[in-house]
Amino acid sequence: MLKNLVYFGSPEFSAEILESIILSKQVNVVGVVTTPDKPTGRRQILTPSSLAFLGEKYNLPVYKPQKLDDNNLAHLKLLKPDIFLVVSFGKIIPQSWLSALFIGTFNIHFSLLPKYRGALCISEAIKNQDPETGVTLMVMDEQLDHGPIISETKVTINIDDNVSTLTTKLTQTAKEVLKQNLPEICAQNYPTTPQNEALATFTPSHKTLTHANAFIPWENISAAMIKYGAELHALIRSLSPEPGAWTVIPTNNEIKIIHTSFHENKLVIDTVQQPGKQPISWKQFLAGHPALLSHQL
Repeated sequence: MLKNLVYFGSPEFSAEILESIILSKQVNVVGVVTTPDKPTGRRQILTPSSLAFLGEKYNLPVYKPQKLDDNNLAHLKLLKPDIFLVVSFGKIIPQSWLSALFIGTFNIHFSLLPKYRGALCISEAIKNQDPETGVTLMVMDEQLDHGPIISETKVTINIDDNVSTLTTKLTQTAKEVLKQNLPEICAQNYPTTPQNEALATFTPSHKTLTHANAFIPWENISAAMIKYGAELHALIRSLSPEPGAWTVIPTNNEIKIIHTSFHENKLVIDTVQQPGKQPISWKQFLAGHPALLSHQL
């Protein structure tokens, strides 16, 4: 008999992982827990998460609790879950929930723990120019990304990876990790390794990922276009696609830096975007702003 699984998450990649679990038919997904609807767009229309949409697609019960309290846990217990699986849910699961199940609560995290505990694990790995990151499958405890590790799988970070492209690679890896390990979890046959606390690092809060904090002074960018551009290339990629690195050029235009590359130790700007306009190549932008050429170093 298949074990019953309740899935916790929110963003699109989390929904993609859930769909792969549903289609694998290794477990019986009996419900989805996600974040409450959030106002989005200019009209601030309340919009369900990507995971909520997927749950509705498969006619699953979808829960959007404001609090993870005993009352909401009682509702979930009616589904008779054996396993909770958490993939980018955004809230700490309380101990009363962690200890409520026959098998347990498990988490997929996009770093090689204990490095980069926290929400910005992907962007931090890119910003710090790490050659690799990975997918960790772990048993959850009440502390942030702290529990014992079931498996870790490495993923290479390429020189042009941004948060979007690396998330795609990590998502595909996570699907394979779960396909390999869910049968062992269901059979309660999964050896674990404690995390080494001496090696633990933590990412900044997701709240720091703002438009204001993505500003890069033009003088830093222009200097990186001459030499030693690796650090800035990594920073720009770590902010892409959102919130997106931006600057103010000497002609007093604000531009968002959509894409850069790295060549002969120099930062190369490929694509930019002005507010309210479509992205264009840097060459096209310079053609429309000839005064900037006198500032090119």
